[in-house]
Amino acid sequence: MNTRPVLPLASLALFLAAMPAFAADTVKETPQFTDCMDKVDLGAMKNSQWLACYTQELARQDKVLNTEYRALQGRIPPEAKDPLIKAQRAWIAYREAWCKLEQELPNAPGGEVNYQACLLDQTLLQINKLKDVF
Repeated sequence: MNTRPVLPLASLALFLAAMPAFAADTVKETPQFTDCMDKVDLGAMKNSQWLACYTQELARQDKVLNTEYRALQGRIPPEAKDPLIKAQRAWIAYREAWCKLEQELPNAPGGEVNYQACLLDQTLLQINKLKDVF
């Protein structure tokens, strides 16, 4: 006998119809980043070009991160502000440590490019996490 709950078909349809709305709110790389990466000359000094793209995008996304963080501070109850500050500081330390690890791993392209790519990936994840709170 099947004991798993069954989702009514109407509920499933509503859920699936709402999914694109959730995906549209997800923060991703900017068009400037995509353009930058598309212009990388794969035959000459590509790592330095990739590094420039990641560094520029990280600067843009850090501004978005700070905006989302301030917005969240305004949405949460006063008693949650100190835990939010502690959580964000812990996340910054985690991001730094994790990305230093990725910098040292023998994965291509390697080094500083891996570090900046990791910082960008982690920052985008955190932006979306902050947007989804409360």
